[in-house]
Amino acid sequence: MDLGLGGKVALVTGVSYGIGAAAAASLVSEGASVFGTSRSAPEPDAQISHASIDMSQPTAGDEAVAACLKQFGRLDIVVNNVGSAQIGTGFAAESDEIWREFWELNLMSAVRTSRAALPALVESRGVIVNVSSINGRLPDSGIYSYSAGKAAMNNLTVNLGREYAARGVRVVGVAPGPVETPLWLGPRGVAAQASAVGAGEADDIIAGAQKSVPIGRFSTAQEVGDLIAYLCSPRAASITATTVTIDGGITPTT
Repeated sequence: MDLGLGGKVALVTGVSYGIGAAAAASLVSEGASVFGTSRSAPEPDAQISHASIDMSQPTAGDEAVAACLKQFGRLDIVVNNVGSAQIGTGFAAESDEIWREFWELNLMSAVRTSRAALPALVESRGVIVNVSSINGRLPDSGIYSYSAGKAAMNNLTVNLGREYAARGVRVVGVAPGPVETPLWLGPRGVAAQASAVGAGEADDIIAGAQKSVPIGRFSTAQEVGDLIAYLCSPRAASITATTVTIDGGITPTT
């Protein structure tokens, strides 16, 4: 299936690994040019342009959009992917500092990047994809600030999508469940963090999480990246102001 993304320009945040890297690869494979941001460099074979930008900083959205426009002269797609979480032991364990840190990274980075990109996206009749999480609908007591930030992102997707629909801009969310990425499986990932606060051995935590997924496994980063590429394409032209779940059947829907 040709997704009709040839010649399009995409800005993807948090592009060094995981879902961001997979989304960039899927977009490149469909003929798009990708400008990526992250604090660490992407893989050498990523076939993208890259700027080292900490997206949690207040000026980062403006900087990323300006750098992309300088490089390519246009902007058609924004994938607000950057994000992280810190596993805790409950509400009392999350200080104001933790709330501020993850609110800035998980929500405000998307707000600021979208705000900076919208003039160009109105001109190109483009797309914003906000990478959320099933925790936006299924909050977890170990990640209060992360869950709240993702719920707010879902709200942003609906509101922004409805406001800008008449101006030709679509805004869509993607809510993954557990994904085979360093965010879950890495040395500082969810399993390792949960183990460090007494939840058991990391391998047992991963095995238990896999068993909780109806399909019996985590999603792959490529599956999420391919979904993002589809939602960016004209094939998904009537999908906006909503968040699409990709979680192997965890989230109950009717």
